Amino acid sequence: MSQQQTAPEGLVRTPRHAQWLELFFDLVMVAFVGVLAHRLHGEPSAFDFATFVVLFFPAWWVWVNVTITMNLFGAVVTPRIWVMVSVVMLSVGIMAAAVSEGLGERAWAYAAGNAVIRLVILIPWWMDGRRAGVPWYRSLTYNGLTALIWAVSIVVPQPAQFVLWGVAIGVEILLLAFLGSQRTWLRDTLDIDHIAERVGLFVVIVFGETILSIIAEIDQHWTAASGITAILAFTAISGLAWAFFQYGARSAEDGWRRMQRVGDMRALRDTVMYLPFVLVVGIVMLAAGLGTAVAEAGHPLPVGATVCIVAGIALFYAANAAIALRYGDSPRSVARWGIAGVLLPFLVVPVADAADAGVVVAAVVLVVAAMVAMAEISRRRVRSGRVRSSRS
Repeated sequence: MSQQQTAPEGLVRTPRHAQWLELFFDLVMVAFVGVLAHRLHGEPSAFDFATFVVLFFPAWWVWVNVTITMNLFGAVVTPRIWVMVSVVMLSVGIMAAAVSEGLGERAWAYAAGNAVIRLVILIPWWMDGRRAGVPWYRSLTYNGLTALIWAVSIVVPQPAQFVLWGVAIGVEILLLAFLGSQRTWLRDTLDIDHIAERVGLFVVIVFGETILSIIAEIDQHWTAASGITAILAFTAISGLAWAFFQYGARSAEDGWRRMQRVGDMRALRDTVMYLPFVLVVGIVMLAAGLGTAVAEAGHPLPVGATVCIVAGIALFYAANAAIALRYGDSPRSVARWGIAGVLLPFLVVPVADAADAGVVVAAVVLVVAAMVAMAEISRRRVRSGRVRSSRS
């Protein structure tokens, strides 16, 4: 990567890296993901899956909003920024402690954490955003009004409480659908290098949770069968991580820069704020399923764990395919690997019906290996086509 990138309108921008404060913040997200992912271990039900998504999306939304705020206003970490992010970290920690009870008696603490976070994020948007031309009512609605809704939900009984959560996030999503005059400012101000690094680091965190899940289970089930299954599980995760960082991460930076150049902020929004959530959900589900497989080595894999593994891989590739399409890749080129990535994992289902957990994970390794090989073949075809076109 070159040391300087050409920004819109001829600006020259030195690539910016994540701040130590942001990496510190990610440690709290590790705790949140770990606590929440535990709900999917063993034999998760449909209710467990739904609870996982309902509780995980607001946390992801907090992370992505903090990331964008730091991207726009946190190039220099002042004492004010440090205190603000520290308060956000404490609030996410409270949310993590609350999710162990799911949607039960601690839901009020989860709502309180979200309310405090929005009030904290309002500070830079109100002070620095207004100087940058962001309308005061937009910042006040996005963070102030939603903070009020989260705060009111603390004392509202369920299920109305959950409806208010949805309304609060819906207000933010609605505002992001209408950027108006902010498009030009965002195009010229957003630092793509920083965004690419932050999203990549978050995916690393989630892959790390997968490895931690495998290690924790082998520690509790120290047998030869669990050891072999753990090695196979690690191989599958390593292959999936290779596919993401070798192919997905590379195309992400190119795609985001292309969107920034043409001013397509909606596509940039979708591929930074929305679609990566689906990808991360897929990885967390796969982590839970593989962890259960290590624990159940030598025995049939529970149906819920099979669903985690199959749906996890399918969601991972479905998200990558959707992101590639938003980047502007041709549907034909995406279909070459996207359709296979969504459908091939379902071949694991009949294996799970007939074999034990170790064999199921071996089948997962074969599926991932086939997808990695397919991606490499596709990459070489593209490279070969470019070489031929340059010679002609």
